[in-house]
Amino acid sequence: MGIFDWGKTEQIKYLDDERSKTWDRLVKLESFVKELQNEIRKKASDSEKEAANSSKKAAEYKNKSELRLEEAKDIVNKINSEYSSSVQTKDNILDIKISIDNLRDEITATFNSLVEIASEYKEKINLVDSKLSEFENFYSKYPDIDENLEEISDFIKKVEENVEKSNVSLIALNKRKKEIDDIYREIFGYQQTDEDNETTKVEGLKDELEKSYQKISLDIKETFDKINQINSSYESKYTDFENGHKSKYEKINKEIDSLLPRALTAGLSAAFSSKRQDEIQESQNLQDNFTKGIYILIGVSLLPVAVSIWSLFKGISLEEVILRLPRLVLAIVPMYVPALWFTYSASKKLNLSKRLIEEYTHKEVLSKTYEGLSNQIASIVDKEQSEELKFRLLSSFLQISSENPGKLISNYNSSDHPIMEALEQSYKFQIAIDKLEGIPGMGKIAAMFESQSKKNIDAKAAKIEDGFESKKKEEETSIDGEDT
Repeated sequence: MGIFDWGKTEQIKYLDDERSKTWDRLVKLESFVKELQNEIRKKASDSEKEAANSSKKAAEYKNKSELRLEEAKDIVNKINSEYSSSVQTKDNILDIKISIDNLRDEITATFNSLVEIASEYKEKINLVDSKLSEFENFYSKYPDIDENLEEISDFIKKVEENVEKSNVSLIALNKRKKEIDDIYREIFGYQQTDEDNETTKVEGLKDELEKSYQKISLDIKETFDKINQINSSYESKYTDFENGHKSKYEKINKEIDSLLPRALTAGLSAAFSSKRQDEIQESQNLQDNFTKGIYILIGVSLLPVAVSIWSLFKGISLEEVILRLPRLVLAIVPMYVPALWFTYSASKKLNLSKRLIEEYTHKEVLSKTYEGLSNQIASIVDKEQSEELKFRLLSSFLQISSENPGKLISNYNSSDHPIMEALEQSYKFQIAIDKLEGIPGMGKIAAMFESQSKKNIDAKAAKIEDGFESKKKEEETSIDGEDT
């Protein structure tokens, strides 16, 4: 057992030595790889990728070595755990030794490959250094090469743009030339050669236009000949027509002269009838407006009654409703006055329309009977009496026809508003009182009228002020009630 124990301890020492040596080699490899990486980073960008790949490979080899080392540690731990069984331990140690030998061979191979890779990298680094030196020499020889290259690139771009523009212009010119050639052939025609070398001319628009012009010239000449023939025939027909219609014209003129008085009265009667119909239509519209105004006045007048009934229905006392009634009446005054104005204006216009209807009816009847009366007067045997009656009839007819119905429209410059008319009437009344004061004995009567009117005005003003005061007090009491 002692021999085996000694063998195991020796093997363990050997494994530890190998592990430490392997670790030292790995550390050296790591430092070497780091130096290589630092050197590669300082060189050209083309070698950086290869150096990075090599460093990755070195890191992979390092990881593999560490994995192998961890496996060796696991094996040593297993040997310590199986220390009791010597035979198995010996076999395991031999296996471990074999695996360690294999691992050492792999590490040796890995190291050799790393050495080869390092030599390759050194060669590449030397190559990069030579290229860099050449580049530095070239750059020192041509210090303004960047600006020249930029100018050359800009010039090349401009040349390319000009070439593209020239190509586009050339294409457009070729297309335009083709269009012009097509238009030329379409207008002037062209010659076509067939397989037998026979040339045939294809006519263009110019040839067709010349043929059409010749044909039109012939047609125009023939048309002028026909027109001359028609003109000569129509001249003879026109003379016949003129001679025939002159006699008819003279006959019609005589008939018109005989019918002029009737036409005059018929035209006047038609005009008066048209105006009468217009006034009838206007009268109907005014009658409708007057009826509407009456209904509106009735509706506005019923508002206080309706509000009072509604208030009584809601349980408000009769005294309160009676107190509110004057305010309701004042509230509807703004609605009542326009309705009153509308109705009053419609009434005045309706009366005027009725008078105009009667006026136009009278003139229409006179116009219609004038012709019959004149014929009866003409049938009187006594010429002096006939002439006198005819003169009177014509004078009356002219007088009535010349009267303007507009004279019925009096006071057109005054307002239709009832309040304005009341003011005008009061103004006229004041003027009349002033005139009465100048008459002896009438001054006292005028003073009595004036004092009475002032009393009425003062009484109404007092009532209005009392109404405003009561309304103001009610508003104040309602505001105080809301505040409490």
